[in-house]
Amino acid sequence: MKKMYHNFLKHFRFAVLVLVALTLTNCSDSGSNDDDNGETIVENEYSVQRSKIVAVTAHNGLSTEAKFTWSVTKGPSDNYAFSDVTAKETLFAATEVGVYELTLLINDQGMMQTQKVKVNVTKETKEYKTFIDKVFEFKPAPGQFINDLPAANDGETAERILARANTYLAKKNGDLISLGAFGGYIVFGFDHTIVNIKGKRDFRVLGNAFWADANPNPDTSMRGGSSEAGVIMVSYDKNKNGLPDDEWYEIEGAGHNMEKTIHNYEITYYRPDPNKVPVPGGGTGTVLFTDIEYIYWKDNQGKDGYLAQNNAYNHSLDYWPKWLKDQPSLTFKGTRLRDNAVDESGTGSYFVQYAFLYGYADNAPNNDDDSAIDIDWAIDKNGNKIHLPGVDFVKVYNGLNQQAGWLGETSTEIMGATDLHLLGENIPTRK
Repeated sequence: MKKMYHNFLKHFRFAVLVLVALTLTNCSDSGSNDDDNGETIVENEYSVQRSKIVAVTAHNGLSTEAKFTWSVTKGPSDNYAFSDVTAKETLFAATEVGVYELTLLINDQGMMQTQKVKVNVTKETKEYKTFIDKVFEFKPAPGQFINDLPAANDGETAERILARANTYLAKKNGDLISLGAFGGYIVFGFDHTIVNIKGKRDFRVLGNAFWADANPNPDTSMRGGSSEAGVIMVSYDKNKNGLPDDEWYEIEGAGHNMEKTIHNYEITYYRPDPNKVPVPGGGTGTVLFTDIEYIYWKDNQGKDGYLAQNNAYNHSLDYWPKWLKDQPSLTFKGTRLRDNAVDESGTGSYFVQYAFLYGYADNAPNNDDDSAIDIDWAIDKNGNKIHLPGVDFVKVYNGLNQQAGWLGETSTEIMGATDLHLLGENIPTRK
């Protein structure tokens, strides 16, 4: 009897060990399948609203030598963006709702593995705006229209002017705002991420550029008219705090590497003494130069000069921002584009401002494809191409330091910005 009991116990223990081993094996296989090629398929799911960035990452358990390649193998649309497709973590965003299947190929020291990830892109809970949601900063340089666009009165604060800039731009049909002479800028954002879709232009900054009705120079290959190019900077909300305090990237337009373009340009304007005696300087037609030595400036290239004051357009004769009247000087930095204004008449009566091919604000008319911007034109501070998943914030500053005769200083004007994808505008990028 005792021997029978020991045999039973022995067989019972063996059965328990087998059961435990099977259980452990099943647990280790949970969520994965091993096929004949040794690949492991791992399912993972994310959910995000459309036009928002989500960070998608590979599963752990990989060596530091692992190499990664992300791709989209299934999805309702090609309107999506990837960033860091060769990193363990990639950033993904899409403008169309639906389920996107992402595939990650991993080469971990010769061991090949495939991971599958599903991203469920949903409709936003509150419909997005196709236009600017908020103006964060407005700091124009001195200029003809600074106290007119937007209107500024004596004694108003910078906060009051910023609020007014919001009323001008944060709406579907915006009103013109002037950035003044070189360097004057504005920073604004959207209520969603403008997705960087491959092969397409993504957004447009609206201005008041136009083509000339007649160009007296038949030999030029460039389009001309009123083109007052503003350099565009972009940023995405990497730290997700809703503020434009992450790294900025410059949109590399056609003028970026032209001869006479100056990078890291810096200029300082000096507030004119209100008791200064004007120095008149003639004029053209009914436009008179009431002070050709109005606002003194000097730059970091060893040059200096003046913003001339004229009486054209019935604009304010006060070029210095009224809300900054206590500041003795204003300094601006950035890329200075080559001069683009040409006196085609030879007598100072007819100036043409020739447009750069692409990549700027207020450079081509709003209905022209070349006023639209591809986020893939972005470069970092060292001039290297950068691939962003999208942008949340845009900065525009005047990239020209020139006087165009009776037209006065060249000043970038803007009247809004739009998300081309939400508007359904399909504009291919430049090849």
